[in-house]
Amino acid sequence: MINKAVTLIPFCILACFSSAIFAHPDKNDSNLNALMSLSLDELSNVEATVTSAAKKTQNVSDVPAAIYVISSEQIKRSGVRSIADALALAPGVEVNKISEYNWQVSLRGLNETLFNKLLVMVDGRSVFSPLMSGTFWHTIDMVMDDIDRIEILRGTAGTMWGGNATNGVINIISKDSRSTLGQHFEITAGNGDYRELSFRHGFSFGDNATARVFVKGVKADYYSDRDEPWRSYRAGYRSDHQFDDAELTFQFGGYHNVSNHYWEEYDYTQTPAVVYQTTLDDYSRGGYLSLDWSKFGPQTDYEMYVWADSNSKVEPSSKGAFSTINLDGLARHRFSDTHELTSGAGVRFIHRDVAGYDEFVLTQLQPWGRFSNNPENTDIIYNAFAQLESKLSDKVTATLGAKVEHFSINNSTELQPQARIMYQHSAKNQFWAGLGRAVVTPSSVESLTDNYGIGQVIAPVMPTQNDYQHYNALYFNIGNPNMKNESVVTLDIGHRFTPTKHINIDSTIFYSHYRNLRMLDGNWFCAYGRCADNTMLPNNLFVYRTQMSDELKANTYGFETAIRWQPTASYTLNTSYSFIQTHAYCESGSQNPECKSTAKGGYRLKYEHQPAHFVSIQSLWSINASWQFDIWLKHKSSVESDIVLIDGSKPLAAPEITTVDVRLAWQQKPSWPRVEFIVDAFGKQPYSELPKKARVAETVYIRSSWDF
Repeated sequence: MINKAVTLIPFCILACFSSAIFAHPDKNDSNLNALMSLSLDELSNVEATVTSAAKKTQNVSDVPAAIYVISSEQIKRSGVRSIADALALAPGVEVNKISEYNWQVSLRGLNETLFNKLLVMVDGRSVFSPLMSGTFWHTIDMVMDDIDRIEILRGTAGTMWGGNATNGVINIISKDSRSTLGQHFEITAGNGDYRELSFRHGFSFGDNATARVFVKGVKADYYSDRDEPWRSYRAGYRSDHQFDDAELTFQFGGYHNVSNHYWEEYDYTQTPAVVYQTTLDDYSRGGYLSLDWSKFGPQTDYEMYVWADSNSKVEPSSKGAFSTINLDGLARHRFSDTHELTSGAGVRFIHRDVAGYDEFVLTQLQPWGRFSNNPENTDIIYNAFAQLESKLSDKVTATLGAKVEHFSINNSTELQPQARIMYQHSAKNQFWAGLGRAVVTPSSVESLTDNYGIGQVIAPVMPTQNDYQHYNALYFNIGNPNMKNESVVTLDIGHRFTPTKHINIDSTIFYSHYRNLRMLDGNWFCAYGRCADNTMLPNNLFVYRTQMSDELKANTYGFETAIRWQPTASYTLNTSYSFIQTHAYCESGSQNPECKSTAKGGYRLKYEHQPAHFVSIQSLWSINASWQFDIWLKHKSSVESDIVLIDGSKPLAAPEITTVDVRLAWQQKPSWPRVEFIVDAFGKQPYSELPKKARVAETVYIRSSWDF
């Protein structure tokens, strides 16, 4: 239900309107005043350009797809400490904080721990995990002031970007080093033992080259309610080289994260089972290198992008090391003023090294773990694509393209086509529609690895069966190499309306059909220590054995809108609203337990029991040349469920969540340090973003930054 949001939103809007009424334009901010004086067309050229839709620079008003840009100013004035938190500004994006430094991010529903239907990139370099085919958000960070913008492309984008761009693309774009000359120093401190320090130095060398280096460190509690420390260190370099008809960007960097946790180990060979209290030092570390080259000609442009990275983790469910080398190239040829063809090809090598079965023993079980019978190998992904953009008239532009992609991990080849059309009714009104297909990159987590988890089961006491008690249980899931790739076909229809230069409304409706979604198919293999193959296990151990399957389908539909209103030079209101519904169902004739009407869990029910409404309202008020006051309201609707377990719990139900973030900033002069006071989840009692996840709490911190 959204009763709480209905109650709070009017107060937020009232505060926003009062801020607008009493706000005074900053007469010293000549740049902002100059922007406000531009015409509508000039304003769009300055503020709203993107590169993620067609791998070229475009105005948002020319893109026949649902795209939203989170600007550097929005990020700074939201007060966020992480890239993941900033994504909640965009429509269609669901951000769940499952600890103080771990996030679960999804786009257009089907939310799960490591969402694999979203391609995440940093400056065009893919950062998804080859093991999970999802994103570890705690490994993605940089100096927040160095982010130029975040582009969120919603809907299928397989033609240009390939695997994982099923529900969309998030491209985190850093500033050109020409924009970061000089020094930037930032220090932050807050409750929860939170400390952060970053430094960036930008410089030029030669007449046409600039560069920057940065270092950043974070120290804090990993959880809000217990003492388990988190530390993150990273550094990086970027240089940009300008030639007469070409550009070259070179980047490298790395990170080292570590968190310390209270931990347990189990010995199930003893009677009764023994539990050892211990600790886990969870390390994740990695490095990257990239080279981006562009050459511009009168009719044809060429681009080449080469990158490599290496990442490793020791946490038992994702333990392993992965190294990737990627090479992509494209040519963009303009046949005339009305026809442009973009074509290209690429190859990616992924070397994986995960835990083998020699590490799996009943005498030293972790709470969970993952193993493989094929622990070390190299997978290859090949792709080739072409896309034709044709201007059919002064007002109508059509786009038609397709990508062919081959995955060696399961020897599959996929076609990912799209067709889009844009109707430029006027400078104030644009209409567009698109239809496309995309697939999820197959991963070793679902096909080549097995995982387990320690738990308990409630079962009758033998032999009388007159009472129930808890028994130790081992939940074991086996990978399935014979599954088809997950795929989606999506239809989007959108409208952009700019009645005046002060307001912009961007709305989209969509419908998606998914095939071959993953689910589990299993049964009890062992009960009271006796297994189906007549082997015996100690301590009346229960074992539930499952295998991944591809029998699930789903249909989703929804509506998204984003409104930007700037009544004066000193005040901006950014709002977004998203609505989504999901219907998941099984293949006809499936005997999977998750498909039964009596099921009380599983992926089918999980996908259908997710929030339907999401609201974001960001109010930015520049009180005068020195002071800023900003408010950000976020709301997520509740999830209702009639499913009740034997212990009385409702595993699929979730309450609505509404939070308000507040930021107050002061900077006397541009050459002075900026001081910010920020409250995340102002006045909110500790709460969980998702059922059975850790609680997060109100965070208060002070940030000071200085450019010199």
